[in-house]
Amino acid sequence: MLNRRNLPIHVGIGPATSPYRLPKTAVPVRCSSVLVGQFTYPSAVVPAAPIFFSVAFWWVNQKQTWRHEIPGEYLWSPKLNKQGKHLEYYDNMQRLRQGDIVFSYINGTFQYAGVVARAAESSRRPDFGFTNTQWNDDGWSVEMRYVPIVHIRPQDYLDFYVQVAPERHAPMNVNGIVVSQYLFGIPDSLGLFYLQLAGLSEGDIRDVVRYEPPVNELVKEAEEILADATLTTTERRQLIRARVGQGLFKDEVKRLEPVCRLTGLGEPGHLVASHMKPWSESTNAERLDGYNGLMLSPHVDHLFDRGFISFKNSGSVLVSKKLKPAVPELWKLDFMQQGRSFRKAQIPYLEYHRDEVFKSD
Repeated sequence: MLNRRNLPIHVGIGPATSPYRLPKTAVPVRCSSVLVGQFTYPSAVVPAAPIFFSVAFWWVNQKQTWRHEIPGEYLWSPKLNKQGKHLEYYDNMQRLRQGDIVFSYINGTFQYAGVVARAAESSRRPDFGFTNTQWNDDGWSVEMRYVPIVHIRPQDYLDFYVQVAPERHAPMNVNGIVVSQYLFGIPDSLGLFYLQLAGLSEGDIRDVVRYEPPVNELVKEAEEILADATLTTTERRQLIRARVGQGLFKDEVKRLEPVCRLTGLGEPGHLVASHMKPWSESTNAERLDGYNGLMLSPHVDHLFDRGFISFKNSGSVLVSKKLKPAVPELWKLDFMQQGRSFRKAQIPYLEYHRDEVFKSD
């Protein structure tokens, strides 16, 4: 039996009611003994009950990029190399599907298990904070949800790895040397093995995934709101802003601004997608333009939305004289930090905020 990556399915784990169940044509092997299929697992990590997955497993090497990809909840790679050729490790981005599990290899260990929240979309290279002349700007971005795990050094389990590793495009050779490429498909037997080492259950994986509604669903809801004669114009605007503005808009903003510029927080569930040019003053296109937004912590959004703070193009903070000094002191906000420069497409929106929203007097 082969999965959709044409890799052998050796084992499954989890209850039969699991949403990750294998297709009915597959015959999962119980994991209640040390010998699973034709492979021998260390007994300490063999699950006691079967769980069934219909997902694929992946290994991603995140070197310098992890500081942006993990808090920003995404993966990114160029589509082609500098010679304009396809690489298996980049093409794999298009093979990721919602629910797939990706192990993040960072500084010699797996440190996160990620779940794919949305398939790959075309995306320009994010600002990783360093120059890499080997990457093209045109790339693939995949939305993720990450779970921190007990650090796993895959070389410590090399004997098992050698038994099941793919013959081609393997992430590590038989001597434990990790291949310096981006994204690798790994057999289900190996993915399940790493999952057990991480101490994760099927429930843990399911609970971490919070999928946003599809675009067509959001558009349909917005149309229904607009057609509701019982609502006032203001109520319609507020409802659509809340439903679509913090759905589609937030998705676009967090790709450009993965963390709050003042607090450094990168958890999207605790951040607000704040418009630089206010919703009420923007065209429909501007309202959903990711360049018109910042991901801000709620208390920072409060200050930004009311004009008590703004930003220079360089990223440094502007503070209104009308803001009482006790506010940033009690909120422990550092207004003296250098910040990072804004992108060219963000500047017109930022200038509008400085000219029309910021309390400069």
